[in-house]
Amino acid sequence: MNPFWWRERLVKRNRMIDSRIQRKRTRDRCLLLILSTYWSILQLCQCQCPLGSTSFEKVAGASLRSARLNALYKGSPGEASITKECLNRCRALSDCNSMLLSYTAQNCMKSTMTSEGRRSDVTTSSPPSSTSYFEKICLGAPRCSQLWTFERVIGYEISGFDDRTIPAVSSRLQCQDLCLREKGFTCRSGEYDYAFQQCRLSSEDRRSQPSSFRPAFGDVDYFENQCVADGATGCNYEEKEDTDVERVDAALTASSQSECQQQCDATQSFLCHAYSFRQASSSCKLSSEDTFNLGSNAVRRRMGTSYYQRENCLDLKLTCTDTTMQLILKTREPFDGRIYSQSKPYSCQAFGDKQTVTKFVMDVRGECGVEVESDDHLTNTVVIQYHPLIQQKGDRVIKLYCSLFEETNRTITKTFQVSQGLEPAVTAVVNATAPTPNIRLRITDINGTDISGTRIGEPLYFRIEIDEDSVFGIFARDMTARNGKSDQMIELIDSEGCPSDARIFPAFDKIPGTKSLQSRFQAFKFSEDSIVRFQVNVHFCLEECNPVVCPSGSQSWGKKRRKREDTNEIPIVPDYPLVAAIVVEGSNFGNNTGPTGSKYIDEREIESADELVCTTKTVVVVSSLGALFLQIGLLAACGTCLLLTRKDQRPRYSEDAASTITETLPPFGSVHHSRLR
Repeated sequence: MNPFWWRERLVKRNRMIDSRIQRKRTRDRCLLLILSTYWSILQLCQCQCPLGSTSFEKVAGASLRSARLNALYKGSPGEASITKECLNRCRALSDCNSMLLSYTAQNCMKSTMTSEGRRSDVTTSSPPSSTSYFEKICLGAPRCSQLWTFERVIGYEISGFDDRTIPAVSSRLQCQDLCLREKGFTCRSGEYDYAFQQCRLSSEDRRSQPSSFRPAFGDVDYFENQCVADGATGCNYEEKEDTDVERVDAALTASSQSECQQQCDATQSFLCHAYSFRQASSSCKLSSEDTFNLGSNAVRRRMGTSYYQRENCLDLKLTCTDTTMQLILKTREPFDGRIYSQSKPYSCQAFGDKQTVTKFVMDVRGECGVEVESDDHLTNTVVIQYHPLIQQKGDRVIKLYCSLFEETNRTITKTFQVSQGLEPAVTAVVNATAPTPNIRLRITDINGTDISGTRIGEPLYFRIEIDEDSVFGIFARDMTARNGKSDQMIELIDSEGCPSDARIFPAFDKIPGTKSLQSRFQAFKFSEDSIVRFQVNVHFCLEECNPVVCPSGSQSWGKKRRKREDTNEIPIVPDYPLVAAIVVEGSNFGNNTGPTGSKYIDEREIESADELVCTTKTVVVVSSLGALFLQIGLLAACGTCLLLTRKDQRPRYSEDAASTITETLPPFGSVHHSRLR
């Protein structure tokens, strides 16, 4: 018996322990290598725009429904720009794909979600909440110095000003890229039609063509390029006293109103559309919002503060003599509206004849309301109305000045938005119903609340409702609007059920899941009357009416199932007229106080599968390449691990074999060895 057998077993045991430790170290190194490779490639694929530029898209007054929000930044009192700080922080974080900024709470919250594939989750309230939703986007075109590159309005468009239409565009972000790269004209805005994958680019925007900015038909989003100046440039600022900015993008100090205006004009972080100045505290607040995009919600009441915003400039020229004042209006589209003296609307007026140049001559000594302001100055106020009968958002009031001792060519010194006070409560709302079937007429705001008064340009719904258990279906035709005196009238829906001018009143559509009808329109009014009386004839059919196909190619509601002439020839129930009236106030933007006491949006649950969304075709390509590199990297890591494992195992197998031989054959010189020999 070998007297050193215990030593050999101890050596063998130590070798086995060393081998196990070595194998564990090899596995750990392989695992670390695989994890490092995976993490590096994952960072490359995390939509941080490796081949483009990262920027933001803004939706004012909106939030993303169901988004889980986490704290990003809380501003301190007197901070110059919480907007800039929040966006810079979100840009630097890979887990910040969108952001909600609260102007009242002075804080911002981040989220990993975006609206890609969930457009309907971007929601706005009425009035708009004091928040803005910012979404991180990846653009192939170089971004500009602005904090955000685009502003987006869901469900809107500019009608009739498409400079370029591009088919087969796969996404809204690709359409925005095309706008930034456009060389043929200055692309100020665009629209993306999701259903037809169509991109429409324009040299106009909602400020240069406010009367053409309206709710869109179908799934269309409007976006505005923030890398170019406004279409209306070189304009004066209009002033409103005791009014302050509601949404502050930069808070500065200024010694005077003119210095505050210079800071607004010179800012490079965003397009400054409005500012407020408070002399008592030298406070100068700059804002990217104004009443053109948010209405009266862009401002709030504050005594001792003056609010200024850029005017919607018109191409006007005023020529004066000692007997006449001649105003020449130039428009990009044919003008068929009306120009008239505000004090003498019927005795002094001119109608457009669908030309791009319209002249309005006022006799100084006639019935045009021209006044002598001083010994050498004449003045008058005129209204430029884009429709011959009704006032709409975007119509203008212009104050004219003439000097009798200067050259005749004059410029406009000041312009105003259409502004008329609310008349006394002369409301006459009539809800007419027929015994069989039972129908109701409602005019509501976007929240579904019935209204009897509103402002020019506010979005409204005209709803014709019928009981769901009725055997009848309905459609609307012969719809008109009249002023309070009923001496002016315009046709909204013709006898076939088609809109006469979809920019004023679009076609009726079915309310989803019901038999009822609705049309979304913007409030309008007649020139000298705040009362608007609507009348519509409701036609009845058994079960369901068939839609009418209008000359524009659109249907008045729903999906066409069969030709209309197959039924409806014999009326089941006579057409029934419905009547309603509302009071429409002029768009005096400073009269309303903005929202107060706004609460910040609470966190909401989201699905983890939707937390990361790549936003552009470029990023999709990069992600695909990243996935390929990831697979190659993992294979390479596994191959390396295999080689390391084999290398570590070779000496282990040799040692194990030697140990086995040692156990089988006794050492030389032993008794067993002598016998064998």
